[in-house]
This record gives sequence, C-alpha cells and structure tokens, in this order.
Amino acid sequence: LYSNRYDSADNRAAGLGTAKHSNQTRHNIGNRIEMRKGNFDAINETIYQFGQMGDSNPTGAANATQNGYSNQKNLHISAWATRNWIGYTFYQSAWKPRLAVNLDYASGDGRANCNVNAAGGACKTANTFENMFPTNHIHMGYMDVQAWKNMMSPSVNFQFRPSKDDHIEFWGTSLNLANSRDNWYRGSQGVYVWSKVNNTKRHIGDEIDVAWTHMFMDGKVAFQAAYGHLFAGGYIQENLGTSKDQEWAYVQLWMNF
Repeated sequence: LYSNRYDSADNRAAGLGTAKHSNQTRHNIGNRIEMRKGNFDAINETIYQFGQMGDSNPTGAANATQNGYSNQKNLHISAWATRNWIGYTFYQSAWKPRLAVNLDYASGDGRANCNVNAAGGACKTANTFENMFPTNHIHMGYMDVQAWKNMMSPSVNFQFRPSKDDHIEFWGTSLNLANSRDNWYRGSQGVYVWSKVNNTKRHIGDEIDVAWTHMFMDGKVAFQAAYGHLFAGGYIQENLGTSKDQEWAYVQLWMNF
C-alpha cells in the first residue's frame, strides 16, 4: 500500500506519471516465481496496481470543469508490470557462460499529460505504472534511460567468468514505449522526453552494454568498468528531431562488508 494525502496540486508537474503523484491511494499485489533446474533458471514477477488518485487540470486546460478537484480522488488506478527471464548456464565449462533472454513491461496511459496542457485532453484514468522504490539500474539497461514505467523492452544477456576473479557481461536491449501517447521516463522515474500529442512512434532505440568486474580479496573488493551505447530509434527522431546516439561509461571501486 502506498498512500499520501498531499493536495492534488502539490506534486503533479510531470502529469499523471509524476513519481509519487499527490493525493493517491495505490494498492499493489503481485508475485515472484523463481525456478532453477539443472542448467536452466527462470524468473517471473508480475504486479497489479489499483486504487484512486486525485488530480486537477491547470487553468485553461481542456474540459475546464475538471479544475479545482482539490483533494477529491477522481481518477481510477489500473496499472501493471511484469519482468521475466529464462537463462541457461553451461556449468560444465570452465568459464561458466550464461545466456538469457528477458522481457520487461510496465503499462502507460494515453492521457498521462491531461493535467499538463490543454492538448492533453481530459483526465479519466491513471494507468501509468508507478515504480515507487526503483532500482532499475542493470535490469533495464546500464544507461538508466528507461524506467519500469510505460515501457516494453525485450533483451538478451550473455556473461561468463574467464577466471575466478573476473566477470564479463554483454547486454542488448530494445527500448520501447508501451503507450505511444504517454511519455518516455528515465531511471529516476521523471519524464525524460514529453511525447507529442499525435506521437505514434514507440521504438526509443537499442542499447548495447558491456561490463567487466575484477574481484580482489576473495570478492571483498572489486573494480568495475562499464560502457553503454544507445542507437537512436524512431521515437527520438519523431519527438526530438534528431537521430543522434548516446554514449555512457563509468568506473567504480566497491567493497563488501
């Protein structure tokens, strides 16, 4: 259960997809199923959200009778998300290579921008999935350019251990919107790009990641370096007017206690 009692106007700047949107009562139910059998491993997580949320359109917005909702919960929440993968590890090999395919999805809402401007139309539903306590990094791409929110992303992962102290992995991810009229949200849960009112493009792009981890002191200390490249897709071209790619890299030292 997530509930807050802020006035509807206090936190709604990013439309109905605003992280922890004001004046809502959101219930979450779901499952996590994990299987390991022989060389195979698989996971399914599915979450459904329901409840009520309050919102008010700005002055001059479409359907002005909606203005001044204040703390009335006028919108019905119905959102869901799922994460799935199946992998196969070659345990008999010295490098223990593992190949996995993944599918991540989180619902969006075609009227998510109803409270942002008149073109957004009237608020009716609140179906954008809310990842209230996000840890998307790695799971939805190292570059953190997509949240578990209005998204559909199939991916493939390959990893191996060339030595007992080294771990190398490669990711390939296709980044897409679940609903073309909702926005593109990044890992921080905020709007990365506002979708045009008449947007029909869903393919954000394709992300390629590679990460190398070297461990010291029996795994208590490790050095990690990662690089990611995002090949721009049709959504970026349509909504930003560019086909320019993105690159991102980092190095870090971490310790286990």
